[in-house]
Amino acid sequence: MRLRAACFVLLLVASVLPVAMGPTVASSPPEPVCGVCSDPFVDAADDAGIDLTIESSELDVRVGDDGVGHWSAFVTVDEQSAVTFRENLALLDGVVRQTFESHRLFVDDPQNLDSRIDGRTVVVTFEVPEMASQGYGDVLLVDYFNADGYTRYVYVDADRFTVTGPEGTVLVNDPARLNTGDDTRATWVGGERNRASIDDETYLAFGPDKTLSTQAAASASIAADSAPYLLSDLVGAAFLPALLMAIGVVGIQSATRRFDTRADSVRTLGYIVSGLGVAWMLSLVALGMFADGLSAIAWTLGLQFVLIGLVGVRRPGSVTFWRLVAVTVGPPIVVASVVSLFTRTGQLWGVPSALSLGTTVALFLPFGYAARRKIDARPLALAIVAAPVAFTIPALPIGGFGPAFFAILLVGWTLVTLAAGTLVYRLGWALGDETTEGPPPQSSGTRPQNHRA
Repeated sequence: MRLRAACFVLLLVASVLPVAMGPTVASSPPEPVCGVCSDPFVDAADDAGIDLTIESSELDVRVGDDGVGHWSAFVTVDEQSAVTFRENLALLDGVVRQTFESHRLFVDDPQNLDSRIDGRTVVVTFEVPEMASQGYGDVLLVDYFNADGYTRYVYVDADRFTVTGPEGTVLVNDPARLNTGDDTRATWVGGERNRASIDDETYLAFGPDKTLSTQAAASASIAADSAPYLLSDLVGAAFLPALLMAIGVVGIQSATRRFDTRADSVRTLGYIVSGLGVAWMLSLVALGMFADGLSAIAWTLGLQFVLIGLVGVRRPGSVTFWRLVAVTVGPPIVVASVVSLFTRTGQLWGVPSALSLGTTVALFLPFGYAARRKIDARPLALAIVAAPVAFTIPALPIGGFGPAFFAILLVGWTLVTLAAGTLVYRLGWALGDETTEGPPPQSSGTRPQNHRA
């Protein structure tokens, strides 16, 4: 989904670079969440002369009120290895410690590490301090799995991995990639077959219930904890494009007022804008964008431009400011709302991003009309300038190549948007002179004269 969103951006900047905006470049090698549940344990045993086979594994974590995580791994091994460990517990302890010392695992500094064997099940326990902190209200926020804005790949090497909060609490939020079957714990189903991973934006919020007030407290706790690095990414990615958009908007207004002549034809501009819509839809065909939510929003934008241009050609006198606002903003919002109903929660980030990109050029139409009719256009100008910010927010934290590369893409899109927006703005400006809505403004080159008898 994020790759398709990247193609959507690249279409807007008229580029064909094969770039994925999602976290396609990891900042560190893959890390198993358990370690003793998979190959690192097998390798450590092999170094000790044991031909170990893991038959099944489970990893359970219980987080206490004090934020300390109590980890317990239950690993069923083959009978011969189990006999070897039962006869030499010191060997088992050495193999377990070697697993943590010689391999890159998610938990790199386990406290109070202990191991034992029960039948054929190796039991490894340890503690991880400061896994969680007290959030707002009665919420305990587990931020240990969140990568603080960095791209990281942690995979679930245990067959089943569960995290439980303090006694009497339930999981309040709904993180991505979980296989939770009840409200009391977070569960991932992993192992070689499933190859599950833990999203690097994961927070776990535990509270006494799942009422609206507790969910609001959990959301506020997550927002407060993630705000510092999210704000940094937002500024790094969106500041320059937003500044460039603001300069462009002011420049378009100034140039239109300065070089306005009656030579501009609504009919000609209408055909040009319709042509932009046709070119856009041909680009969608070339990219094969037909069958998902982003495609629906993108096709809506193309159809808008075709229809708006034709209205300008055939019935310019029927245009009013609020009709223009409704026709530019209404259809994308309706389509985006419908798309959201059928989009998985973890994929919803692309919907508002596509919406902000799709409506920005269209907003230049009522913006130009309002400027010509002396209607307050500041809200429209603000919406256009804020479009890079609106696109960036759902994509936070910025993974992949980072905020700087994201900013480069947005700068390219901003330049194309301003180029297309100039034509659309001119159509709106020309329509404002053609319609009879309110008193038309006087020409900038004339002034009323007073005559005395």
